[in-house]
Amino acid sequence: MIEAVRPHVACEAAVPAPAQPVSRDSFLSAMRQTASPVCVLTTHGDGQRMALTVSSFLSVSADPPLISVCINRNSRMCTAMTESGVFGVHMLSDDQSHIADCFAGRPKTGEAYDFSCVEWLDQGEGREPAMSGGAMSAECSVVSATDAGTHRLFIAAVTRLSTNDKRPLLYWNRLYGFPTHPNAERA
Repeated sequence: MIEAVRPHVACEAAVPAPAQPVSRDSFLSAMRQTASPVCVLTTHGDGQRMALTVSSFLSVSADPPLISVCINRNSRMCTAMTESGVFGVHMLSDDQSHIADCFAGRPKTGEAYDFSCVEWLDQGEGREPAMSGGAMSAECSVVSATDAGTHRLFIAAVTRLSTNDKRPLLYWNRLYGFPTHPNAERA
């Protein structure tokens, strides 16, 4: 039988301050080197549907199923997600960069934040519509929200989930891309 042991962490010495603080520009430059899945978050606020493109989606836990997303605290989307307590997360597939641009407020054609840029599948009363053609869609219920710097970190329980075999759209160094695998065929 394996006994769980809580590790002891010594905190007697103060953590030394870095020789030089990390500058905002250096931090942003380094973070551009991380590849992230591109997702569109959806919710309702002030009586209207809202959506926002994010690259801050992470899996947190499988038991129970939890995810996290970060949103700028000054955004209307942050306020709406905080007030409603529920949201949808839609991981875009590799052919949906135009949807990412639309819900990031910079469409190449059409209007910003225009829900008609993609087909939405009705899921029934009181549920978030699912985005057609995405790699994954989930309905989530906020478990906790924590302010961290300029953003709010939401941890949410996944209450419903649908996936397919499409490759996810990734964002790296201000460019869209997708993962490749030598044995994978294009979906």
